[in-house]
Amino acid sequence: MLLPRRLMPSVPELVAFEAAARHQNFSAAAEELSLTQGAISKQIRNMEMTLGVSLFDRRRKRLIMTRQAKLILPSVISILEQIAGTTYRVLSSGDGENTLSLHMFSTFSSRWLIPRLPRLMAQCPQLKVNITTVFEPFSFDGSDCDIAVHYGAPVWPDGQLHHLFDETIVPVCSPAYRDAADIRTSEDLARASLIQLTTRPALWDFWFAQVNVTGAASFKGHVFDQFNATIEAAMAGIGVALAPTIFVERELAEGTLCVVSQETIRSRGAYYVVTPVEKAHDPAISAFIRWICAESAAYGGLGTLAPGTLHFNGYEGTRN
Repeated sequence: MLLPRRLMPSVPELVAFEAAARHQNFSAAAEELSLTQGAISKQIRNMEMTLGVSLFDRRRKRLIMTRQAKLILPSVISILEQIAGTTYRVLSSGDGENTLSLHMFSTFSSRWLIPRLPRLMAQCPQLKVNITTVFEPFSFDGSDCDIAVHYGAPVWPDGQLHHLFDETIVPVCSPAYRDAADIRTSEDLARASLIQLTTRPALWDFWFAQVNVTGAASFKGHVFDQFNATIEAAMAGIGVALAPTIFVERELAEGTLCVVSQETIRSRGAYYVVTPVEKAHDPAISAFIRWICAESAAYGGLGTLAPGTLHFNGYEGTRN
C-alpha cells in the first residue's frame, strides 16, 4: 500500500534537498536553482517537518547531512533523474505523434541498430526514436515502451514477437594478440586469456563443449558486463572474446579484429522485435517493424555476416 501523498515530500522540496546536499551550502543551491537562500531554507524546513527528522546539521558555513538525509538521498536522486529523463523525452518528441519509444540492450543499439538508422530516416522521415537501454527483461505494463528488442526464447507476455535472426558466436581478438599468443586452432584457445561476460557466465564453457576442446580454464579471465565492453577489450589486445557476428561485422571487415577459429556455434536464443499486442497496429510502430524485419532479412536472418566467407588467420572458412 502506497504512503498517502500528504506524508510525502513535494517535488520542489526534493529538488531543493538534492541541490543543498550536493553543494553542502544553501547559497550555492539557491544560485543553481535561481531561488533565494530563504526559499531553499523554507523548502528544507518543510521537508523536515513532513518527514519528522532533521536533514542537515548547520556547522558554520557548511551543511553536514544527517544519517536520515544520507538514507533518503539516493532515492531522491533516482526519482529526480527519472523525472528529468521523462521530461526530456516529452520535450524531444513534441506532440508525440510518430515518436517511438524503443527499449533494448546497449550493444544491440550501438552496434547494429544505430548504424542502420539513416536508412530508416530516409524511408520514414516523419519517424523519431527515443532509445532506452535496458539490461534485463521487463514488462510492458506501466511502461511507455512501444517496441523492444529481445534476446532469448520467443516468449513475452502480452507481446507480439517477430523473429529477427539467430545468433552465431565466434571467438575474436586483435591480430597482434593472435600473433603474440600464437593462436592458430581451437585447441590453442585453451591456453589463451579468455574475456568473460557476466550476463553469460557459461558462454566459454558452452563454446569449448560444442567444439570438443577439453582442459580449458573457461571461467577465468578479465570480466565485463556487456558484449560491447568485451569486444572493446578484445580490440585492445587483452585476450580473446566470444562475440555475436552481428556485433563485430565492421571490426572484422576493417581488420581490427580477427576470427581465431573455424568453429562457430549457434546460440540457444535468438533476437526478436516485440511490441505490446494493443499497439501492434499503430501505423508508426508497424512501419518500424516492417523496416527492421526487412533489415534483418537483408542481413540473412541468421545472425551471420553478409554473403561471403569469414576469414580465419588468413585463410577462408565457411560459416555454419
